[in-house]
Amino acid sequence: MNKLSFIVGTVLSLLSCTKSSSLLDAENNKVLDITSSQTFFSYNLKGDGLTDETKELQKLLDSSSEIYLKAGTYIINNTLKIKAKTKFVGENGTILKAGNNMDGDLLQHGRYILAERSHQALIKNIKFSQSENPYSFKEWANSCIFILNSKNVNVESCNFDFHFKYQRTGMEAVWVSGTESTKATLKKNIINSLGIRYAENGSDSTLVELNILNNAYSNALSATGSHPNDMIKGCKILQNKIFNAGRMGIEDWGNTTGTIIQGNIINGTGKDPVQAFEGIALSAVGRRTTVMNNVIQNGKLYGIEVRGNYGVQVIGNRIEFAPSETGIILNYTFTPPEADLPVANVSNNSISGTSIGMHIFGDNESNANIWNNTFINTKSKSISIESGASKYLINLSNNKISFSEPNDGDRFAVFSYTKFESGKVNQILKMSADTIIFSTTAARGKGVDFGLVIRTDDAIIDNLRVFANDNKNANGVQVNAITALGATPKNITFNHNLVQGGLVDLKGFINFKLNENNFVR
Repeated sequence: MNKLSFIVGTVLSLLSCTKSSSLLDAENNKVLDITSSQTFFSYNLKGDGLTDETKELQKLLDSSSEIYLKAGTYIINNTLKIKAKTKFVGENGTILKAGNNMDGDLLQHGRYILAERSHQALIKNIKFSQSENPYSFKEWANSCIFILNSKNVNVESCNFDFHFKYQRTGMEAVWVSGTESTKATLKKNIINSLGIRYAENGSDSTLVELNILNNAYSNALSATGSHPNDMIKGCKILQNKIFNAGRMGIEDWGNTTGTIIQGNIINGTGKDPVQAFEGIALSAVGRRTTVMNNVIQNGKLYGIEVRGNYGVQVIGNRIEFAPSETGIILNYTFTPPEADLPVANVSNNSISGTSIGMHIFGDNESNANIWNNTFINTKSKSISIESGASKYLINLSNNKISFSEPNDGDRFAVFSYTKFESGKVNQILKMSADTIIFSTTAARGKGVDFGLVIRTDDAIIDNLRVFANDNKNANGVQVNAITALGATPKNITFNHNLVQGGLVDLKGFINFKLNENNFVR
């Protein structure tokens, strides 16, 4: 055996003994995972990007439970139906494209694949490509893959290559619907200009994980709790990346409960001028929702919206780079759906560069624990309590509010407002160990800086620290550290508070109590 034959034989032997190998794609400088043990087949299909292969593909889906489709562009003009326990897997480069003679649900709903009662079906590694002709969308249920009354359907590692403009009526990559639908998994998909409706009409427990959504025509991710008697339960929205959504990044709405929205990145919402007025980055207005460890940047309206009296948890989120946005809004405009829901918990969030940091509003009873949050350089108000409820209890503790930049107008760290006459309602604000800092670099702004403005009765202020550093605005007005700002609140208690280098204006307070405070001018 000569030397060359030995080398070639050795290489071939090594390759044949290796279950999978990695090849370097020099053009894109990426490592491609090639699984040599998996063989892909043409199934006598052409895959030439010209031939209508709808009927042949449907026959294949009807007759086979495992389909490993060879790379190619397969044209369809009608919706394909996938049955239960079918694996439909594409080789890298497998494309399913809508043709120029679309009909039925493909034309009217953009429906490439229907999974109805298709339990345990798998759709993986297929690229869905837009028709060269326009679709004729209906108002509802437009979706590339429509999952209806099915359990354990997986859509994984697919590419939805569409190029729709921002608009109100468009198309989803995947839509999950029906009271019998449960435990769908939508994972590692790349989606351009479409969204995902991960639950609708009573479907439960969808997992939406590690997807990338670019330029969604309207909402990027949505749940619509539209069934009057069957709630959407237990969905998980984890570690998705959303960029430049036309309307909202994530909307979990209606009769939903127990949704967990965690670890997502949302950068850019309200990009469609027509939909910008609803450009909330993350709206979770179901009940018992957990919104945790998300990063939100460049939102249009609100960073995070929750129904404050629906037992929500808002923990460890970071909201930044949105000068016209409210960071977190606790919305109490809705009547509680049931008694004894947990009090809203808002903790360990970081909010910087927004117009308002946190806003509490609405006319229904407002109870919330707001603690250990950080607010940096909010433009207008860091914490704004403007509830119209006749009864509320708001607990603030261990929050840190800091300003290092001059203001462009009047600016408030904590603002407590009421529309009611003093003594008429039971609105209680309790503060404990909160800190407000005006750095020397925050001086000489155009407006007046305020630390704590209290206009409600019966507030209890414990261990508040206000460091104003003798700052003055451009007109020489000092930081107003504590004030009623023209109101006449009754029965305010100040315990063990410290103010350094700022004004403490106790005019207007009626029957207030002072206990071991240190107000240093």
